[in-house]
Amino acid sequence: MLQSQQRSSKGYWLLAFTLAVLVNISLAGLIYSLTIGSNKTPVQDSISINFRQFTDSSVEEQDLTPELEVIPEPKPQQEMVTLPQPVQPSFDVSNINLNSSITLPVLSVPTFDVSPQLVDVTSHIQPQVEVAPVVVANIEQATVGEPKIGFAKVLRKTNPQYPYKAKRLKIEGYVLLHILVNDDGRAEEINIVEEKPRGYFGKVSRKSVRRWQFEKAPAGTAVWKKWRMVFELN
Repeated sequence: MLQSQQRSSKGYWLLAFTLAVLVNISLAGLIYSLTIGSNKTPVQDSISINFRQFTDSSVEEQDLTPELEVIPEPKPQQEMVTLPQPVQPSFDVSNINLNSSITLPVLSVPTFDVSPQLVDVTSHIQPQVEVAPVVVANIEQATVGEPKIGFAKVLRKTNPQYPYKAKRLKIEGYVLLHILVNDDGRAEEINIVEEKPRGYFGKVSRKSVRRWQFEKAPAGTAVWKKWRMVFELN
């Protein structure tokens, strides 16, 4: 009884060992195929494709471009004007007589009596009159003096402003003006005749006089008047 049990246990262990070995071998083969076998480069066969063009000889290519027919522009018709041909005069040279003589009329030349005639002209001569010499007197040109200019009569005036430069330098002076007064009593023209010292009071004097009202000149006329403007510091 014991011997049969030992035999059966030995067979069982042998079968288990065999199965274990087979399982290990199969696992080793599977691992090898998954790791080392995957590194092999796959073989790729080159594929060549040949293209060939097949043409049908029975079909011809047609040119689809339409042909344009060029129509020439009609040329304007020019009317032919027929000019009359010039008429050339015809001469019959055979009928011309070159030896024909031309008779000129006889001209009568009048005769003149050209005998000189002496005329007594002494009776027509008048006695010569003695002409007295003309004495040219020396005329001295008289110098005409300038017309006297009276002082203007001012009806309304405003005093000029004292120039700043002259006031700062404490300069005093005067200006003598000639004023052309019209028939409205206004100054048409102002001339500076004398200014002392020069360059300080002339401009302000003319500016002030233009606003003055003078006694009117006769209607339609203008008269010259003079005015002396004095600049003094108080």
